[in-house]
Amino acid sequence: MGAARRVNPKNNDLGKSINTYKVNNKKTDKIRLRFAPSPTGSLHIGSARTALFNWLYARKTKGKLILRIEDTDRSRHIEEAIAPIIESLKWMGIDWDEGPDIGGSYGPYRQSERTDIYTKYGQKLVDEKKAYICFCTPDELNARRKASESDGKTFKYDRRCHSLSADMIAKRKKKNPYTIRILVPDNKVFKFKDEVYGNISVNSDTIEDYIILRSNGLPTYNFSVAIDDALMEMTHIIRGEDHLSNTPRQLLIYSALGIEPPVFAHLPMILGSDGRKLSKRHGSVSIGSYKEEGFLPEAIVNHIALLGWAYDEKSTIFSARELIEKFSLESINKKGARFDYKKLLWINGSYLRKIDDKALKGMLLEKIHRYMDSLDQSMHLNNAPNIEETVEKMIPLIKERIGTINESLEWVAPFFAKIEYSQEMIEYFDKKSIEPSMVLLKICRNIKSLEDSFISSEIEQILRKISEETNIAFRKIAEVLRIALWAKKVSPPLFDTMEILGYQTVIERIYDYLGIISGK
Repeated sequence: MGAARRVNPKNNDLGKSINTYKVNNKKTDKIRLRFAPSPTGSLHIGSARTALFNWLYARKTKGKLILRIEDTDRSRHIEEAIAPIIESLKWMGIDWDEGPDIGGSYGPYRQSERTDIYTKYGQKLVDEKKAYICFCTPDELNARRKASESDGKTFKYDRRCHSLSADMIAKRKKKNPYTIRILVPDNKVFKFKDEVYGNISVNSDTIEDYIILRSNGLPTYNFSVAIDDALMEMTHIIRGEDHLSNTPRQLLIYSALGIEPPVFAHLPMILGSDGRKLSKRHGSVSIGSYKEEGFLPEAIVNHIALLGWAYDEKSTIFSARELIEKFSLESINKKGARFDYKKLLWINGSYLRKIDDKALKGMLLEKIHRYMDSLDQSMHLNNAPNIEETVEKMIPLIKERIGTINESLEWVAPFFAKIEYSQEMIEYFDKKSIEPSMVLLKICRNIKSLEDSFISSEIEQILRKISEETNIAFRKIAEVLRIALWAKKVSPPLFDTMEILGYQTVIERIYDYLGIISGK
């Protein structure tokens, strides 16, 4: 291949080569990568990993990361999706050096604002006989496709419009819509080395003369991507393996324009923990939903970084700085990466336990206030303790137990909001050997002496005494009380939480539960 040709950003032309930095047998002045999402929905795990790997490599090599919005697929385009995508990236700590929000010398950074550029290069290829005008309509193409399939053949465009004369083209252009098709060279082998999958060869005979400009003037994906990557001087393309089959089509554009292609690295598919393609059944898949679930951005970044990349066989927890330092394309595995929701919970819990109590308090208070604001006033607990003081007391009791901020909300919210008993908790003791009413009434009578001094150590002492007097295992007495107070079989340390909840609320909840189970 020839020398790399540099782009003049002022007029979007392919200019002279510049030799200062060697990349894949070519030289350029700076490592440049891009993350180019299509705004068709939320930022999901797969796209987030692509963004992260590009960011890590850009920061490691002191290169540039460009954010480009690929919004020419108008049938699927969602304008309102752009802002949440950008917000999710920033929440993860991913920043960029050029983009639609901050500008740069290679813009515009939205494909919908670059249509004149695609038209220009489409016409350039037509003028150079490397592409041609096609008047075949979708209906005509569908009819020919069906005819081929009925004969047991794979349809490939037959170049019917390639032989049209200039006069015929000029006449038909006045009345008929048309597309532009790339002219694929016959019997040419496109070779490239993928940094993950190794050396790959594709014969041009397997590629049809595909459309590069639609009849509405908008480019097709492979054309716009190749043009933009060339004009924006991308040196490396890191993307999902689903784009591996697109690479030969894009190499065709590079070759037709005489441009040296970038380095390619295709990332392995992300699978669920069961080995199947990742989907909603494996847990949340959008970054925004993980944020709402109470995951920390550091944990999300850490876990996503491990999807297809590993530093060694034992290291799991990495800070962003460590990821930048240790990341390399050579360490990317081509085997499908498994997304494990349970592992993500464990990683997130590890980060939560490292957080300063004051910072964790701030996160939890924000969640609680939002939760309480969403509740009907009738669901607010009477005589609820002070929210800030309660959260401060609860953090040491739950910090080692939680996987997300939302899990901590589950433990803290019942101090301020009324609880509801599931049918399972209402009928829980129906087939047990213990009589919950007797136990709860005995607890109420005995803890009355603590009404003015409701202290955890004394609460425990009284309950152990009840266990001895009734010959009922202490764990069973605690289970009855836990379900009455929290509507759950599991809770943070029982006696400490009872002290925080307060005598009056403890008594009220016990009698509420007694009323429910006696009336069923």
